[in-house]
Amino acid sequence: MSKMPHIQLDRSICATAAILPGDPARVDAIAAFLSDVREEGFSREYKSITGAYKGRRILAISTGMGGASTAICVEELADLGFTDLIRIGSCGALQSHLSLGQLVLCDRAVCDDGTSQTYTNYLRYAAEELNHTPLLTAAPSIQYAYADPSLLHTCEKAAQELGISYAAGPTRCHDALYQRTKPMLDEFYSAQGIFASDMETAALFAVGALRGIRTASILNVVVEWKKDLKDGIFSYRNGADAAAAGERNEILLALEALAR
Repeated sequence: MSKMPHIQLDRSICATAAILPGDPARVDAIAAFLSDVREEGFSREYKSITGAYKGRRILAISTGMGGASTAICVEELADLGFTDLIRIGSCGALQSHLSLGQLVLCDRAVCDDGTSQTYTNYLRYAAEELNHTPLLTAAPSIQYAYADPSLLHTCEKAAQELGISYAAGPTRCHDALYQRTKPMLDEFYSAQGIFASDMETAALFAVGALRGIRTASILNVVVEWKKDLKDGIFSYRNGADAAAAGERNEILLALEALAR
């Protein structure tokens, strides 16, 4: 039974659902919620474990930072027969009503990164060729990739039943965290009603649409609107109470959704 070349997993893991954090360290945090935990591998940025949650075997595997490494992971999971993938990660708020530690359930993602643009351009071409309804839409200068509606609905319902504070809306995905024009871009996308900013969601949605996988993305606000990016990231990594609570909530919510 051959292993996938990058994530170094094969079908012996016996799972079809996965949680995808960016940070390998977050895999250890997920393990605390699972029973019968088994270490599966650690290749490049892809650290993986499997465990059981309410009767379903679930894989947790880190994707690293950015759309390119995320897409590689999703492609290889698709080849292993995975059907349900939920990203959990951090984001910077682009709206003032989002508070530290609040969750954003992404219904769509702006494709402002190279990876998702590559995939969504192919999807548009394929949809036109087959005369199908497009799997993405474009407004002037804004192109979106979408979450799976059924999995998103399951996440929302679970959040409501668990009493977890969330907002459902769009995120903007990009490749350049320290781009000099980022403040100007943040203002632009905030004015367009975009809720938050991250680096992986659009690639996840785009590859999921192409490969027929249900995808969702749950993001934890670690930098509030107009607050300093570096300060927010340092605070999160040092275990700030609100952001740490948000991380626990997004793990629990993802597991509940996948178990359903």
